[in-house]
Amino acid sequence: MSVSTNADHFFQTSTSLAERDRKQRKANNTLGDPIKFPSKLLAIAVSQQLDTSGHSALVAQADGSVSTANILSGEVARIGRNAQAPMTCVASYAGRVSLDNDATTRSIFAGGWDKHITRFTLGQEGHASVSQSSFKAHMDFLKCLLVAQTPDKHMIVLSGGADGDINIWTLEGQRLACLRPQSRGIECIALDPFSSPEAPRIFFSTSQREIYNFTLPDSSAITGAIKISEPIVQHETSVYKLEFDDDGDLWTASADKTAKRLIRENDFIADTTLTHPDFVRDIVVYGPSSLAITACRDEEIRVWNTGTSQLMHVFSGHFEEVTALALNGSTLLSVSIDATLRRWSLAPQDLKKAIDEAKNPVLLEQEPEPKNDFGGLTAEEEAELQALMEEEESETLEKMAMDEQ
Repeated sequence: MSVSTNADHFFQTSTSLAERDRKQRKANNTLGDPIKFPSKLLAIAVSQQLDTSGHSALVAQADGSVSTANILSGEVARIGRNAQAPMTCVASYAGRVSLDNDATTRSIFAGGWDKHITRFTLGQEGHASVSQSSFKAHMDFLKCLLVAQTPDKHMIVLSGGADGDINIWTLEGQRLACLRPQSRGIECIALDPFSSPEAPRIFFSTSQREIYNFTLPDSSAITGAIKISEPIVQHETSVYKLEFDDDGDLWTASADKTAKRLIRENDFIADTTLTHPDFVRDIVVYGPSSLAITACRDEEIRVWNTGTSQLMHVFSGHFEEVTALALNGSTLLSVSIDATLRRWSLAPQDLKKAIDEAKNPVLLEQEPEPKNDFGGLTAEEEAELQALMEEEESETLEKMAMDEQ
């Protein structure tokens, strides 16, 4: 039996204080030209369909809000809020509801802790008019959302939850099907861009390391007509993100502290492994410069050469875990528990400048310590959010340990 001593307590307290001081010092930086939000940021999506300017991002927040951020101006506008339940995923669609229905919609879908999908329907003249509705979607909190089109041109919403189910819905919230792949949780759902519109293929990853896929049938045949593939197993534990590149290969981000490239022509077997010091939360691929960019739980964003697997640069600026990444042209967007959205240029001349500056670092100017007002979350809700994330990470680590035995 181990006995906690005063020395142990002092060491733990000193370590906690040192970590807090480190984050407070790092919080002063303006790297990545941060856009500040009133609460922690858990997901981001970019949709060219919702904003004709092409410079708007959707952000899901821990206070239950969904907001838009103008990437150029930094202006933030809240779309809506759902009873202060943290939003963990967001997706959008603008266009016709179906081939046989001329009605159009501009909708944002968000899911979170309350196990519901909330739909925000935007007015045709921007965000001046917003209607909001929600429906019960899962038995546990939502992890991912995808809007896709069936072969008969009907728009559907696919949702994945911590209950291990994938549910398929009409845009209005009518459930069409439920898939149960016997997993503890669904981490990511992605459309294979190389599949045919007549047979769209959906890939999804789980908290138990498997990656599956299935082909979407016509909307009238979805119920009971979906067969899930045999699993692709290339990781040791949870696969948080799936990202296809311009060649159709699949990049993955995992809690086993790696990101991998799975080659399509070789039945999605990995030929590239990018090793990290901690969980890899997200990955995006920037084709024009052959770059893969990863978000790690250690607060860092790493830029890799996809041809050589060389680590080219590390974007440092966030002072809490980076939760998600997105691309808007050559601009990389990152969001974090630190309640900021940061913007990083991947344009060749800008990336070269960042790499050169990293080789000759200068001390950041001291600025007033930012005030992190976490808005609608109470202290108890903040603690609950942290406990949920720690519980998920603990389960992942336990699964990794079991796999090693």
